[in-house]
Amino acid sequence: MTVAITSEAQPAGGATPRHPPARVRAFSRHPLIYAVITLYAGASVGLMAVHAVGVTAEGALLLALVLLSLVAPARAFVWDWLPFIGVAVMFGDLGTMVGKSAQHAHILAPIITERILLGGNVGSVWLQGHLRPAAPWLDVPLGIEYLTFFAAPIAFGLWLWMRRRGWFGVFVNAYISVMVVGFVVYVLYPETPPWLAAQEGLLPHVQRITIGLLNHLGGIGHLYGGADPAPNGAMPSLHVGIPTLICLIAARMRGWRRPASWLWLLYPLTMILATMYLGEHYLLDGMAGFTLGVIGYLGALTWARRAARRSVSPARTAPVS
Repeated sequence: MTVAITSEAQPAGGATPRHPPARVRAFSRHPLIYAVITLYAGASVGLMAVHAVGVTAEGALLLALVLLSLVAPARAFVWDWLPFIGVAVMFGDLGTMVGKSAQHAHILAPIITERILLGGNVGSVWLQGHLRPAAPWLDVPLGIEYLTFFAAPIAFGLWLWMRRRGWFGVFVNAYISVMVVGFVVYVLYPETPPWLAAQEGLLPHVQRITIGLLNHLGGIGHLYGGADPAPNGAMPSLHVGIPTLICLIAARMRGWRRPASWLWLLYPLTMILATMYLGEHYLLDGMAGFTLGVIGYLGALTWARRAARRSVSPARTAPVS
């Protein structure tokens, strides 16, 4: 995985080739990230052995690629995209573990906090009771934006891999960091989202609008709802954290001095509105997701700068005698 920036906005001195070798060993390119993936793959095997999680095709593929990365060279594309598969496996395992702890989910604390932040109101209840009747057409654009969470990181990562290879490593490092931290919080602090709290009778009616929209497409809304791996994983909102990460990298590549670059912030900010309007998250969940995205971006950028400085040999930096 590439970690040094090679675009026109380099965070540290020293350049790396725009096109890495076609065949590489994953661990020789980025030992830390693949060590983490290997450790998790081993942990996933343990969870399967004790029947804490099920055996999935993604899990089998992850294990096979991890073993190959230890001994065999492969195309750079395969190794660069292995972390995304690792996240998919982790997300599936998470759903099983969080589902088993659903009875311990926090339900009252986020409602009380929301009312403190919003002057006695709950965002989802207020938006669906006031904004939605006045502008029901918002269901479609906000619903589509919410669903971009699944495709946006893949599309953005693919674009970076093809056009800004140096930034691809920064994005993947930050993406893995944000997702892993989010998953850990989900397990340690399961939180019930507004739509589920309403079903429990602790809030007025909150419609899960996304399900209704998808049901217009051949009834796939019920499939989407039933396949949700972590219904009690509301804090933090990764639906906000990943768009925050995307917007910061995109704006950084364009340059923060360009006024148009700041428009990228509309993506995570409107996503916060969408998650509340659709009944999926509280305001604090969105704020936590935004903060997590910023921290993940800054951490990955700092790591890349240090890696770039370490890659500069003394011979290249020494003055000519």
